[in-house]
Amino acid sequence: MESGSTSVVPNKTAAALLMDAAIVAINGTATSATPMTPGDDDDQPSISMDNLYPALIQCFAIIICGYLAGRLNIITNTEAKGLNTFVGTFALPSVIFLSLAELNWSTVNWNFLLSILISKTIVFLAVAIISLLVARPVNYGRAGLLAIFCTQSNDFAIGFPIVTALYSKIHPEYASYIYLLAPISLAILNPIGYVLCEISKIKAKAAAENEPVESANGRRPSVPPCSQMSDSANSNRKLLKGKVLVVVKIIESVFFNPVLLMTVLGVIGGRIFQNGLPVFLSSILQVLGNSFSGTALFLLGLRMVGKAATLQGPGFILPGILIIVKLLVLPLVTRQTVNIMNAGANFSETTDLSTFGFLYGTFPAAPGVFVIASQYNMDVDLIASSMVASTFISAPLMFISAKMITITNLNPSDYLNELDKFAFDISIVAICCSVWMLLLFTLTRRVKKMPHRITACLIISQLLCNIGVIMWSTLEQTSGWRMYVQFYFFTIGCYSSRLWTAFLAITILFLQCRSLCFVLKLWPLFIAAAWGLPTLIVSLLFMLD
Repeated sequence: MESGSTSVVPNKTAAALLMDAAIVAINGTATSATPMTPGDDDDQPSISMDNLYPALIQCFAIIICGYLAGRLNIITNTEAKGLNTFVGTFALPSVIFLSLAELNWSTVNWNFLLSILISKTIVFLAVAIISLLVARPVNYGRAGLLAIFCTQSNDFAIGFPIVTALYSKIHPEYASYIYLLAPISLAILNPIGYVLCEISKIKAKAAAENEPVESANGRRPSVPPCSQMSDSANSNRKLLKGKVLVVVKIIESVFFNPVLLMTVLGVIGGRIFQNGLPVFLSSILQVLGNSFSGTALFLLGLRMVGKAATLQGPGFILPGILIIVKLLVLPLVTRQTVNIMNAGANFSETTDLSTFGFLYGTFPAAPGVFVIASQYNMDVDLIASSMVASTFISAPLMFISAKMITITNLNPSDYLNELDKFAFDISIVAICCSVWMLLLFTLTRRVKKMPHRITACLIISQLLCNIGVIMWSTLEQTSGWRMYVQFYFFTIGCYSSRLWTAFLAITILFLQCRSLCFVLKLWPLFIAAAWGLPTLIVSLLFMLD
C-alpha cells in the first residue's frame, strides 16, 4: 500500500475503516505501511490482563467464603480471633520480612515513595481538617479516624495479589513496593490519628469527671476554697499524667506494631544477609508466608459479617463520602503528585509509576481501621459499614484502572479489538446482574407493583442489548442470519432501554402528582411505545435492506 492512500478491505467493518482513516490522517501513511514482524509484541513484556481476572475472582471468592462461614456460624467469634492472631502475628510479619530481606534495593525509586507520602499526607490532612470544621461539636477522634480510613489501604490481602498479577512481567519490583508503602501510613500518618483519638478520649473522660453533681434540692453543693485548690492541683496532675500516657501509648502502638517492626527488621536483614537469607530461616518464613494470602482474605470476609446493616437510606451518606475520597480522590491525587514530581527517570517511567499509583489508590480501606475504631469505641458501625462497601466497590475500580494501564501500552490499531473485548466483559457482568435483579423482583413479587414493573422492563431491555453485544463479539459478522439476529437484539434492547428509562421517570412523577390508577391506564401505552416502536423500526429496516 502506498503512502497517503488506502484500499478498502471488503470484510472490514465501518468502525475499522474509520480507525484506519484516522491513523492515515495523523501519520500520513496507511496502517500497513510499517508492517510489524511476527513476534514483535512477544519480545516486549506487557501488562497481563489474563492474570487479572483470576486474581480478582480468587480474592473476592475467598472473601465471600469467609463471609458465608461467619454468616452461617461455621466459624465462631472466638475462632476468628485466633485466626486474626495467626495472620497478624505470624503470617504477615513473615511475608514482610522475607520480601524486604530479599529485595534488590538498587531498583527502588525513592522519589515515587516520597510522592506517595505527599499524596497521602494531603488527603489525610484535608479529611481531618474538613471533619473538624464541619462536625459539631468538634470531635478530634472522629477526624483522626476518618483520616486514617481514607489513607490506609488493604495493601497485603488484596493489593499484593492484584499488583503481582498485573506487573509480574513488565515491572516485577512494583510488588515489593507494597511492603515499603505500608509503613507510610503505619509509622507517619496513623500516629497523628492516634493523637487525635487520644485527645478526644481524654476530653470525654475529663468532661465526665467534671460534670457537676447536684444535691437533692437541685442545687450544687458548696465547695470550700481549700477543696477547690486541691481539686485544681489534682486536675493538673491528671492532665499531665494523661499527656504522658498519650505519648507512651503512641510510642507503643508505633514501635510494637508487627508490620512496622518487621519492616525495620526486614531492611536490617537485607543489609546483613546481602547474599541471601540462611536456608533454614527462609524456609520457615516461606511456609508461614504462603499461608497469608488465603487466610487474610478469608478473615476479611469473616469481619464483614453484620457490618453492612447501616448501609441504607441516610446512613449511606457519610460512608459514601468516605468511599469516594478513598477510592477516587486519593488515586487522582496520587497520580497527579507522581506526575508533578517526575518520579521516573523519563516520561515513560513516570507514566508507568503514575498509573501504578492510581491503581494503588483504588485498593480498599484496610481492616485495621476497624480495629482502631473498636479500640477507641468510636464510630464502630460507620467504619465497619464503610469498610465492607469500599471492599466490594473497589473491585470494578481496580478492573477499570488495570484497563487504563493497558491502554497506555497499546498500539492505536488495537483499540477497536480492546473495545470489543471490554464490551464483551461488561456485557457478561451486566447479564449476571440483570438475571439476579429479575430473580429478586420475581421472588419478592415486586414485579407486580409500580414502579418496579417499569424497572423490570428496563432490566429486560438491557438484557437484550447485552445479548446482542455478546453475539457481536462471538459470531462472525458476515451478511447472513447471524448479523440480522445480533442487530435485532442489540437495536431493540438499546432503544427500548432508553424509552423505559424515560417512562420510569414519568411513572414516578405521575405517582406523586396523580394516582396509581392513572399510571396503570398508561401501562399498555408504555409497552406499545417502548417495545413496539423499536421492533417496528427494526423490522422496517430489515425489509428495506
